[in-house]
Amino acid sequence: MIATAQTLSDRVSTHARWDLAIRTASPARLARTFAAELGQFYDRREFDALARRVRDLYATRDPEHGGTFRARLDRRLHDRYYDPVVWDVAGPATHRPAA
Repeated sequence: MIATAQTLSDRVSTHARWDLAIRTASPARLARTFAAELGQFYDRREFDALARRVRDLYATRDPEHGGTFRARLDRRLHDRYYDPVVWDVAGPATHRPAA
C-alpha cells in the first residue's frame, strides 16, 4: 500500500483556513475571488451560505470589513448579471409552516 503525503492544508481545519484567508486577503480581494468562482457551485444556496460565513468572520474582526465584503461581493455579482447574495436568512426557530 502506498501512503500519500498530506499537505499542510489537509491538516488544518476549514475554519482555520478561512480565518487565515480573512487575515491575509482584503475584503475587496476576497469578494472579487468569490464572484469569479460562483460558477463552481452547483447549488447557489451553498455559495450564499459560504459568503455569509466569510462575511461573519470579517465582521467579527472588524464590522466595517464585514460590510465591505458584503457590498463588494454584491457589486461584483451585479456586474456579472447575477443576483446578490441572500444575506438575511431566517433561522429554523423563526420559520413557521403555513396553517
